[in-house]
Amino acid sequence: MLTSWAQAHYGPSAAVDQVAPMPGHAGISFGFDVRSDSAEERLVIRVAPPGVRRSGPADVLRQVPVLQAAAVSGVPVAGVRWWSDDERWFGSPYFVVDRLPGSSLSCWEPLEETGSDADSIFAAAVDALAAIHRIDWRRQLSDWAEPRSLEAEIRAWEPVLRKGRNEAWIAFGLALHEELLRTRPPEPAPAVVHGDFYSNNWVCQDGKLLGVVDWEIAGIGAPLLDVGWLMMIYDPACWGPTRRPWMTWSPPPEQLGDAYRSATGDRSPDLAWYQGLACWRFAAITAMNLHLHRSGNRPDETWELIGEAFEPMVARGLELARA
Repeated sequence: MLTSWAQAHYGPSAAVDQVAPMPGHAGISFGFDVRSDSAEERLVIRVAPPGVRRSGPADVLRQVPVLQAAAVSGVPVAGVRWWSDDERWFGSPYFVVDRLPGSSLSCWEPLEETGSDADSIFAAAVDALAAIHRIDWRRQLSDWAEPRSLEAEIRAWEPVLRKGRNEAWIAFGLALHEELLRTRPPEPAPAVVHGDFYSNNWVCQDGKLLGVVDWEIAGIGAPLLDVGWLMMIYDPACWGPTRRPWMTWSPPPEQLGDAYRSATGDRSPDLAWYQGLACWRFAAITAMNLHLHRSGNRPDETWELIGEAFEPMVARGLELARA
């Protein structure tokens, strides 16, 4: 399929090799090289899951306008090269981007990355996040997505939690759900939010951030959703006994929050609450995905590691929501 596509787009001499699945959990995605008389390029293709309704993360083409808007706004992203809803090539819509050199920093395993390299990558990532939040979505993405309120954001994750089918976890998680509703701050000005902003979704090389990837759950909402998420991922108090000892190479959450404030001038007193909201979101995701893993419907051993964190994460979220 890729060869036929490449010959249609690069000419009859085009050949494809080095095809391999891309790492992560961001849908159907493959890296490949294409060579022709006129080009030699390293690319990544993302394809919508066949037979799935084209909405939310399964609507891969909705990533194209936000990637284009991000590039115009100075956010480091892979350049979008091709996209189409023509299903003759892959059986579903697709888009193709430049393949960035380097790799991501996985937070789900011990890393050797320490010191100045990690510091410089995180500093660049926070600057990139500030640039994401400055995207003029009303002009560049006027028909792309409707803003989601804080209340809608909180309530959206209850059905996800219930899909975990763990009654004790449901009860504990709903306590955080109710506390977040009770203590939620005033509605902020909406912005583009990445939705899953952390080091697994940054491509880095030689201590430099080359691109922010995996935009499938991006939307319009409260910009501090991304900051709270970043702080939650790197807060040892949110995690279980296996991962907690690894968390020495990344900046502490307070430093990340301060860096964002410096990059944007945002002096919101509500960062703790937004980190509590991130705890709620990820706890719900964890409950669902651990059930999918253990039931055999979507095996992924990473969720055993993450599942250790459900109770400490909800407890930390309750603490932060009440702060």
